[in-house]
Amino acid sequence: MFALILSDMPPFIARPHVLPWPLPDAPTLAVQLIEFTAEAFTPAAFAAHALALPAHIERSVRKRQAEYFHGRLAARHALAAAGLPVTDIGTGTGRQPLWPVGAIGSITHNGRRAGAVALPAGAWHGVGIDIESPATPEQLDSLASLAVSADELRLLGADRDALLPLVFSAKESFYKAAYGAVGRFFDFSAVRVTAIDTDRLTFIVAEPLSPHWAVGTPVQAHWRRLPDGDVLTAVIW
Repeated sequence: MFALILSDMPPFIARPHVLPWPLPDAPTLAVQLIEFTAEAFTPAAFAAHALALPAHIERSVRKRQAEYFHGRLAARHALAAAGLPVTDIGTGTGRQPLWPVGAIGSITHNGRRAGAVALPAGAWHGVGIDIESPATPEQLDSLASLAVSADELRLLGADRDALLPLVFSAKESFYKAAYGAVGRFFDFSAVRVTAIDTDRLTFIVAEPLSPHWAVGTPVQAHWRRLPDGDVLTAVIW
């Protein structure tokens, strides 16, 4: 059925572009990226692709429906690419994706692009990816108050506007990667950025989260910029 679904996509649903992302001391991530236009989306795509349409998504606006659909479609491709069972990805009580037994993964979207990765569980405990578009001045002010402390803001210095979306994205990736171990919501203040390099950020855990993620534990987040200016981040542990 999966092969049939892939070959019978409506014209407004793009096939995924696979972005291989070699990471130091980690497997190469095969990021499944799908570009989309929310205005062209129709909810009938869920049934056409045998993807579940949760009630809270059915009640949501068209943009949210398009993001959810393309994120789940990218996740399906990610599972297939990793040689894992291709199943529907449900949603947990914390709104986290529910991956099949034996798999870990992550889903992201930013309104015009969705992405997903999946890996066999075992060697790795969690993975998180996040994609963010360049921020408007209003969004930058919101990120400055939401995602970073005064000390972190000083660390960003004159590059604040360029680095704020990156730091926000990396913290989102950490949240997704660590959620399974932590098992609860935690805020952006739970980790503090200490260094930013050309392809990675370093954080330390600032609040007790789990036995593994104790205060003072270092976190490495990887990042790259896409040709259109979007930033993509990843955390794997």
